[in-house]
Amino acid sequence: MSRPDQRLFEEDLASAAYRAGVLKGLWGRAEPDARPEGAAWPREFLWLAAGKRENAPDRFYVALDLAGYRSVPPTGTFWDPVSKAILPFAKFPKGKPNSRFARVFRTDWGESHRAFYHPFDRVAAQSHGDWPRAMPQLVWTSDHTIVDYLEEFQSLLNSEDYIGV
Repeated sequence: MSRPDQRLFEEDLASAAYRAGVLKGLWGRAEPDARPEGAAWPREFLWLAAGKRENAPDRFYVALDLAGYRSVPPTGTFWDPVSKAILPFAKFPKGKPNSRFARVFRTDWGESHRAFYHPFDRVAAQSHGDWPRAMPQLVWTSDHTIVDYLEEFQSLLNSEDYIGV
């Protein structure tokens, strides 16, 4: 029997908004061979389409911990579907210096190998109590869904600030 947070996540994957993103090629669930053996809830693996850049992949995978979904923010980082491990920093997408992209996907933050530096991320949000006041529109609430998360990060990967790997 699945847990309430898992059932809620599955309902959101069945939503028209999520399915529309899949049909448009914006995001999707990672293929079974991209997931580590034995991966189980609350770990989920998804991919996000990225803007075309020379010598860069057309999509990035993310490994997420969705425990407590939706009342608790997700946390996660980039995933290597070949090695089935966290993506090495050398393969992280890069952004223009000092851009929002570069700040969110920074590699110089102590938690950057397990979390994104973003108010939607549980790990980052826990250590930045000022974010709800400074960026209320970007703070995860129980009204958010995985679609909001995917839209936010997929739009960054398609922004002009994304320069490749």
